[in-house]
Amino acid sequence: MKLRLFPWITAIICLSSLLQSCGGDDKRPLTEAYSKNALVNPTKADKVSIQINWEYTQIPLKMEIREPSGSQSLALWTTGSVASGKTAPFGKEIPESMLVLKPGSKKQFLLVMKNETDSPVYFFAAPHQAQPVEHSFGFKFKCLCVNHAFTVPPKETWYRVVELRLAPDYLGDQLKITHNIIGITKQRMSEFEHSAHQAMPHEMD
Repeated sequence: MKLRLFPWITAIICLSSLLQSCGGDDKRPLTEAYSKNALVNPTKADKVSIQINWEYTQIPLKMEIREPSGSQSLALWTTGSVASGKTAPFGKEIPESMLVLKPGSKKQFLLVMKNETDSPVYFFAAPHQAQPVEHSFGFKFKCLCVNHAFTVPPKETWYRVVELRLAPDYLGDQLKITHNIIGITKQRMSEFEHSAHQAMPHEMD
């Protein structure tokens, strides 16, 4: 009886050794992978260069960022349009759409879109994306992507007061923020304003 059981015992011992060996081989590379990819935080900088970029989908207009004119004080979220030749609440264009902020500071400026056509233009903005992603923690952009659609009247320039904030402990020295501006029809805008917009509060609520 002992002789008959011996091959089975040997096979079990070999199988057990094989499984232990395989398990050990699997764990070593995993441990090494974690050690090689240890998390590294970005470093804190005295100033942060922030690039504002735009992508466009089915819309003929282009977005600019401008300084306030200084002639009047506008509250955050103020949105409107001004006809050509009229006094505008925005001033000079910010060069290369580049802002430089210190951690813990904020900056108000205006988004501006000029419509030289004879027809109104309707649009909304997709949620912004920030790069590099490891620098995207600790900033807040009170901007366009607030579950709302906008209208640029014909022969007028549309504007909106927005704000960018950096947390005091923000880490990183540069950030690129990109929005996609999507053109829509008047019908789609009307349907949105009368249905989904009422049931989905946005950030301004």
